[in-house]
Amino acid sequence: MTFFVLEIVKFISFWGLAFALGNCVYKYKIKVNYTRKIHHFFLLFFPILLASYFPSRSGGFLGLLGAFGFIWTLLPFYFRRNFVFLERCFLSFDRPEDRPYTLLWLFTQFFASVIIVISLAILVEIYFGIFWADIGLLVVCLAMIGDGLAEPIGVRFGKLRYKTYALFTKKRFFRTVEGSLTVFFSTIGVLFWFGDLFTEKQFIYAIGLLPLILTITEAI
Repeated sequence: MTFFVLEIVKFISFWGLAFALGNCVYKYKIKVNYTRKIHHFFLLFFPILLASYFPSRSGGFLGLLGAFGFIWTLLPFYFRRNFVFLERCFLSFDRPEDRPYTLLWLFTQFFASVIIVISLAILVEIYFGIFWADIGLLVVCLAMIGDGLAEPIGVRFGKLRYKTYALFTKKRFFRTVEGSLTVFFSTIGVLFWFGDLFTEKQFIYAIGLLPLILTITEAI
C-alpha cells in the first residue's frame, strides 16, 4: 500500500472507532475513562502497526511521518460545534476533568508519546538492527496495555486500595493492588508476545526488570 492509501485507511478507522465509542458513551453510558483509553491505544498503536506490516512502502521518512497521523485525525475536532457527527465522536475521549483543555492535552500527550517511542525505536534499530516499527509496537504495548486494563479491573475487582499522586498536581487518587498486579502480569504477557525480538539474554533481563519497573511507575 502507498503512503496515502495507508493514511486514508487510518483516517477512516480512527473516525469509525471514535463514532462507535462516542455512541457507547452517549447511548449506553459507558465511562469515558474507558473509551478514552481504547482510543488512545488505537491512535498510537495502529499507525505503527501499519508501518510494521508494510515496511517496503511505509518505511523511511514516510513511515515515520505516518506515525504522527493523529495530527490530521484530531484537527477536525476544532470544528466539532458545527457538526453533530464530530460532537458524537468527541464524546469518546472528552473527560469532564480535562475540560476545557481536552484537545490541548491530547495533542501534547501524543506528541510527547510518539517522539519518545520513535526516538527509542530508532536508537534500537541503529544499535541492534531491529526494525523501528517493531520496537515501536513493543513500547506502545508495554506502556498502554497494562495501564489500560488496570483501571477497569481495579474498579471491578479491587479490594486493597492505596493512595498516590498524579504528575503535576498535589491531588491524591486511589489505586488498587489488584490493578497494579494487572500491570505486572500484562507486561509479562507483552514480553512473551514480542519475545522473538530479544536474544535469550535480553529476554531474561526484560522479564526480570520491566514488569517490576512498570508496575512501580504506574503505582506511584
